[in-house]
This record gives sequence, C-alpha cells and structure tokens, in this order.
Amino acid sequence: MNFLRTITILTILTILTTVFLSLPHRAFAGSYGPVPRGHDPIGVLQFLTENFAPFNYAKDGTAQGTTVDLLLKMLSAAGSSKTVKDIKVLPWARGYNLAQTAKNTVLFSTTRTASREQMFKWVGPIRPTRIVVIAKKENHIKINSFEDIRKYKIAVVREDIGELLLKKNGLPTSNIQQTNSSASSAKMLIANRVLLWAYDESVALWNLNEQGQKQSDYETVYILEESQLYFAIQVETDDALVAKLQAALDAVRATE
Repeated sequence: MNFLRTITILTILTILTTVFLSLPHRAFAGSYGPVPRGHDPIGVLQFLTENFAPFNYAKDGTAQGTTVDLLLKMLSAAGSSKTVKDIKVLPWARGYNLAQTAKNTVLFSTTRTASREQMFKWVGPIRPTRIVVIAKKENHIKINSFEDIRKYKIAVVREDIGELLLKKNGLPTSNIQQTNSSASSAKMLIANRVLLWAYDESVALWNLNEQGQKQSDYETVYILEESQLYFAIQVETDDALVAKLQAALDAVRATE
C-alpha cells in the first residue's frame, strides 16, 4: 500500500509540474518581465500627439509628419508591433493632461523646460525649438522687452509652452487669448483679432503659409525661449520602458 501511495503522489506531482510549466510566464512575473518570446517590449505605451505641423499632425485621420516618421523608425528598432494607427492625434490640452495623469502615456513633441522637468520622464532630444512672438510686419510692432507685450492681446494654444512662458513672466491673463489649435491662433493673427502670437517659430510660419499667407509678411518680434523638443512620458511609467524608447531613438540616430 505504501508503495502504491508513493506512486500515486509522484504521478500527481508530475501532472502539477507539467501544468505549471505550461502556463504563461506573465502569470507569475512582474509587470515587465520575464516575458514570453515575441512579446512587444514597449507594447503597453500609448502614443499621443497634436497638430504641430510639419512635425506631427493628422491628415485623413492618420498621424503624419517628420516626428511621426521618426517614432515609427524607433518602434521598428525596438521590435514593437505598433504602427501609425496606434498614434492618436488630440488637442494639445487634452494630450498634455493625459501625459501627466495616465501611466505609460507618451506625448510628443513636447518642449523640455526647467518648469516641466519633474513633471515627466524624457526621451530625446527630437529637434531644437524656438518659442517666439510673431506679428504682422505691416503693423510695425516693436517689442524691446517683455514689458512691451503687455500693450497687446496675444494668441496662444491653451496650455502650450507659449502660454506657460507668458504666464511665468507675469503677463496678465487678460492679455492672453487662448485657442485650441495652432490653426485657430494663425487665423486670429491674420484677421487682426490679436496682434501677436506666441508659438514655435517654424510651426507658426508653416500654419500661416497653410492659410494662404506669405511668410515674408510676418516677423519674429521677440524670443521667449530656445530649447529642445522631446517625447514626454508620464512619471509613473517604468524606467525600463523609458530606457528602451531612448535606446531605440539612439539606434535610429546612429543610422542617420
């Protein structure tokens, strides 16, 4: 009887061991590993962007632009199965809020500044950016110091770096005209509903051109800040994911 009992116990243990080993590793592993073969190494990340042409924008419902192209190369380098269909184009304020509150969220292109440094984790840089104040040449506006901006209404994209810099320097909210997009800000400047616009210089000029304006009819009258654009990542996101995304960017840059 003891011999039979021993055989029975060994048989049961063998069956349990076989079942245990057949289960996916993720059932027993931590959030990011070990992972099954073929698993997308950065698949949990969600990628958000805005209409910030020509770098990132929506056309026919699909994200496009030079930074979108860069991200797609990074996804390929990282071994990710994500495609352009996984990139969502949202109004800046909404994406900016999600990038602060939703874990594993990546927002681009985001200006990296001292005031934002602890708000996100960062991957980059993507490219330089110059945040300026633009005006029509025909209005002959001269801005010799920041205080001169107080004389005018100035358009900004809500919660964009242009607005943040104006407020940081003490410009009253009564001077600031918020919009939801760069296209709306451009239209306001064209129609003289505002006389100034604070935004990325190259993107502002691109938008004016898209509205049928000659870029030569506009000028930069003040520089608010020169910085770099990055991928901004929600702070609770695992450092290993951030490192993988940075490694992918570095790999792409090495081939350019």
